[in-house]
Amino acid sequence: MTHPNLLALDRHFDASPAFVYALWSHPSLLATWWGPEGHHLTTCEVDLRPGGTWRFNMERDGEAHWIHGTYHEVIPDQRLLFSSHFDEFGVHSIISVRFTPEGQGTRMPFLQTGFPDPENWRGHQSGWLSSFSILEDLLLRLHGIGSVYPTLPPARLSGVAKDLAEARLRHDAETTAAPAP
Repeated sequence: MTHPNLLALDRHFDASPAFVYALWSHPSLLATWWGPEGHHLTTCEVDLRPGGTWRFNMERDGEAHWIHGTYHEVIPDQRLLFSSHFDEFGVHSIISVRFTPEGQGTRMPFLQTGFPDPENWRGHQSGWLSSFSILEDLLLRLHGIGSVYPTLPPARLSGVAKDLAEARLRHDAETTAAPAP
């Protein structure tokens, strides 16, 4: 910790700044990674514009943990600056996230301020590190590589994907069962 009230993390993701920004700005994508391991967003409301608000419920074992804030600066594919209020723990902070091209990916410096005590700083550090690990795993899955994060729920197949998978199994079974000419 460089300062007792400043959490600074720096991550690199193998995706374009536009793609990493999209993971922070679209509710359906945010809900797949936001929150430390064991937490899942059951509410994800986003009004992505300066002055717009956001509100999430991070549930764990059926227990609600509400967090909300206001967007102050929104520069698509480059930067988000927003307040974050986690009233349950008395944390009222400002978060800055940048999305900078680096090599084939994105450098994402993250800053958060406003911790009432070192315990909350450590809790948020642990939570963000876990969330960013889930985000990295999501990027692997989206690139078709699979999951290295053992506790993520299995991917759900759509009805069309299930039909195609079953048709492939039938085809493979028929091909191996047919006598060779």
